[in-house]
Amino acid sequence: MRGEVVRYDAIKGYAFVAADGLDEDVFLHVNDIDFDKALLAVGAVIELDHEMGERGPRALSASLVRSPVADAVQAAMAGDRLPPAEPGTTTSPVPSSHAHDGFADVLSAAELRGEVTERLLAAAGDLTGRQVLAVRGVVERIARAHGWLDA
Repeated sequence: MRGEVVRYDAIKGYAFVAADGLDEDVFLHVNDIDFDKALLAVGAVIELDHEMGERGPRALSASLVRSPVADAVQAAMAGDRLPPAEPGTTTSPVPSSHAHDGFADVLSAAELRGEVTERLLAAAGDLTGRQVLAVRGVVERIARAHGWLDA
């Protein structure tokens, strides 16, 4: 059965899922998911198996179909770079005014973290700090593995 996360409490480790075909939301505990809990957020679409418990439907297992966290990472990595943000301001993509030269920019780790954070917050402002840090860490590891960061 497929459903969408409508409430999530990262501190307590549970969510409620509006599942297709059910009148009640399904209770989901993070111990019953088969994916990184950093990807769990309101709006995530999951595939789940459930049972009727004493207090209503309860998920037995859940697999991720789509996550706004993953979508935000893709959005952050797409398009042109953002200019450095001034404290207290928002940023938007700056279109390139010149043809691409075939070479990639090499950034410092701090520049990458700042840019990824700004893109994540612009694309999905309801991400938690923990989710932003988790996604940013993954992107930084990928960038290091490909040599996209200054040593």
